[in-house]
Amino acid sequence: MSNVLRGKFSYYSQHPFVRNVVTLQAGSFAGTVFQAVVGIFIARLLQPELFGIYALSFGLASIGGLLLGAGTQEAVSTLLGSAYARQSHEEIGEVLAFLIKITLYAGLITLLLLLFLPWIAHYFYGDSAIGWYASFVILAVFLSSSFTAVVQLGLQVVGRIKVLTTMVFTDQLLRFGISLLLVLFGFGVVGAVAGQLIGAVVLFVVSIFVWKKIKIEFPIFPSLRKLFNQVGGVSIKKYFGFSFWVAVDRNMGNLYMALPVVLTGIFVSSGEVSFFKLAFGFVNLALSLLGPISVLLNIEFTKMQIDDPVRMRQNFIKVSLYGLLFSSALTAVVIVISPLAFKVLYGESFMPSVSYVFGLFIYGGLFGIGVGLGPMWRAINKVKVSIMINLCILGAGVPLGLWLIKIYGLWGAVIMVTLWFTISHMASFVYLSRKLKSLN
Repeated sequence: MSNVLRGKFSYYSQHPFVRNVVTLQAGSFAGTVFQAVVGIFIARLLQPELFGIYALSFGLASIGGLLLGAGTQEAVSTLLGSAYARQSHEEIGEVLAFLIKITLYAGLITLLLLLFLPWIAHYFYGDSAIGWYASFVILAVFLSSSFTAVVQLGLQVVGRIKVLTTMVFTDQLLRFGISLLLVLFGFGVVGAVAGQLIGAVVLFVVSIFVWKKIKIEFPIFPSLRKLFNQVGGVSIKKYFGFSFWVAVDRNMGNLYMALPVVLTGIFVSSGEVSFFKLAFGFVNLALSLLGPISVLLNIEFTKMQIDDPVRMRQNFIKVSLYGLLFSSALTAVVIVISPLAFKVLYGESFMPSVSYVFGLFIYGGLFGIGVGLGPMWRAINKVKVSIMINLCILGAGVPLGLWLIKIYGLWGAVIMVTLWFTISHMASFVYLSRKLKSLN
C-alpha cells in the first residue's frame, strides 16, 4: 500500500497540471491570506459599525459591477485556449481585442449605473455614502478587468504560471496594502475603498510592461499597438453569443457571494452585518484554495475535449470528489481554529462571529463538489442550462432568504447560503454527470 501511495504521489507531483495548480494555489492563497490579514487590521481599526458599512459597500459594488465581473474573462480564456492550441495568430488577436472592446462597453454602462448607487444605498440602508464608497471599488474592478485581465490570460495560456502567480499576489498586495495605509492615516472607510482604486491603477501600468515581455517571448501574440488597433474592427457578434452566456453564468456565482451580505444588511444593523461577513469570509478564505484548480480547469477541460473527450466524465467526477474531500477537510480545520483565531485576531468585540462559523459547516463541507462545474459547463457549451438552474434557485431563494433573515436574523442568512450553494452544486453535478455519460 505504501508503495502504491508513494507511486501516486510521485506521479501527481510531476504532472504539469498538478504543479501549475500548486504554484498558482500558493500565490493565490498568499494573496488571500494577505488580504485577510489586512482585513483583520481594518476591522480592528474601524470596529463593528464602520466595518459593517465597509462590508456593505463591497457587497453593493459586487452587484453594481456585475457587468465587469470575471465572467467575460473566463469565457475568453476558453476561446483563447482553443485558439492557442491551434496556433492561430489571427484568432488570438481577435479574441483579446474582443475582451477589451466588450469590457469598454460594459464599463460605459456601469458608469451610468454608478449615478444611482447612492440612491439605492439610501433606500435600503438609510446611508447614501455606502453607494459612493461602492463606486470606488467598481472603478477599481473596471481597471482590473480591462488590460490587466488580458495580460493574465496571456500568461495562463502560455503556461507562465509563476509570473501569473506573481501578478495575482501583487494585485492583492497593492490594493489591500494601500487601503490599510490610508485607514491607518485616519481616512476611515473612504481610505479603505480608495486604496482599491489606487492599487488597480498601479497594476494596470505594470501590466503594460509585462505584455511587452510576453510579446517578445511569444511572437504569436499581437503587439500593444496592433491589439488596440484591432479593438475598433473586431466583430462583437462573432464571440458575443458564447461569451455572453458564459459571463452570465459566471456572474451568477458572483451574485451568490455578494447577495448574502447585501440582503442581510436590509434587516439587521451594520454592526451585526460585520459578524456574518467575517464568519462567511473566514470559511471562504479556506475554500479559496479551490479557486486556482477551477481557473486552470478552464483551459484543461477545453484541451481535453479536443484531445481526449472519452475521459472527460471520468476526470470530471474525480476532480469533483477530490474537491469535496478537500473542502470538507478545510472546513473542519476552520471550525476547530475559529474560537482562538477570532479572539486573537479580531478581539472580543467580534467574538459573536464564531457561532456563525460553526453554522456554516455544511456549506463549507459540500462546497468543493462545485470546483469543476463552471469549466465543464463552458467546455461542453451548456452554460444556458447552468443559468436556468441558478435562476430557478435564486428566484425561489431570494424571497425565502429575505424571510429567513427577517425571522431568524443572522442565522437565517446562514441557512440561506447553505441552501443556495448546496442545491445549486448538487443539481449541476448530477446533470453534468448524466450529460457527459450520454456524450460518450
